[in-house]
Amino acid sequence: MRPIPARTRILLACAAAALLAGALLFALRKHGGEGPLRVVASFRGGSLTAGELEEGLLRLAPALRREFDSAAGRREVARSLVDKKLLAEEARRRHIGERPEIRRQIEDLEERLIVQALLADEEKSGGPGSDAELQRYYEEHRREFDQPERVRIGRVLAAVGPAAGAEAKARARKRAEEFQRRLRKGEPLAKVAGAGDGPERKEGGQLGWLARPDRDAVTSSAAFALQRPGEVSAPVLTPDGWAVLVLLERAAARTPAFAEVRGEIVGRADAARRRRAFDALVAGLRHDGEVHLAAEGAR
Repeated sequence: MRPIPARTRILLACAAAALLAGALLFALRKHGGEGPLRVVASFRGGSLTAGELEEGLLRLAPALRREFDSAAGRREVARSLVDKKLLAEEARRRHIGERPEIRRQIEDLEERLIVQALLADEEKSGGPGSDAELQRYYEEHRREFDQPERVRIGRVLAAVGPAAGAEAKARARKRAEEFQRRLRKGEPLAKVAGAGDGPERKEGGQLGWLARPDRDAVTSSAAFALQRPGEVSAPVLTPDGWAVLVLLERAAARTPAFAEVRGEIVGRADAARRRRAFDALVAGLRHDGEVHLAAEGAR
């Protein structure tokens, strides 16, 4: 496949980003004064201002923007933006914008943009939730924040596939028994795990925190059967092979306090409030608009 020329990439990026109406406002605010009105390129019937050039640069993806962060690069972007203006003018000359399918797309785009702006205004008018509202949400949804009993586990694995023969499984089990012996003698987990096969060997043998549904049933049962930190399991045959587990830490089931999950509550409560505001707005508009659906349209 032939590479896309740089100017074409810029042109496509700028055209696609034309939907981002806020970029121009950002550029004008950033540069202020007469700066954005300075002409940086001209052509018959029009010109390109410094503000428009900055807008075009801001619309580029960060990596592409860095690629053209030079005097020569900015000239290339300016040429591409002028090309875009020339193409748009030619399209107008041919009355392409008057085609029915183009008009429909323009109307659809306008509708989406103004509806988005309306919903944004409604969200802002609601304001953030008060602490009392957040606390009430927490109380009403407390059970959703419950944390199950968890264990932090280390593992040393002697890998063997489920389709392996009896001899291969026996060799893997013998290796696992040797891992168990070394761990129970007090060798550091990281050292023993270095002789194992699982990906956790790169983490010093640590699998991290597990809840019961997080692993296969055999591993979960063996892990939660361990009671004291440092306790080592007997070898167990898991889907990955023969494994020896070490209990590193145990955490009882608990419900986090409000302060611990406040950030998550803010996100949840805001989403619920936005949904209620949207539903109320639409319901009011339907009522005022005297909406009636025919039987066919209501299906």
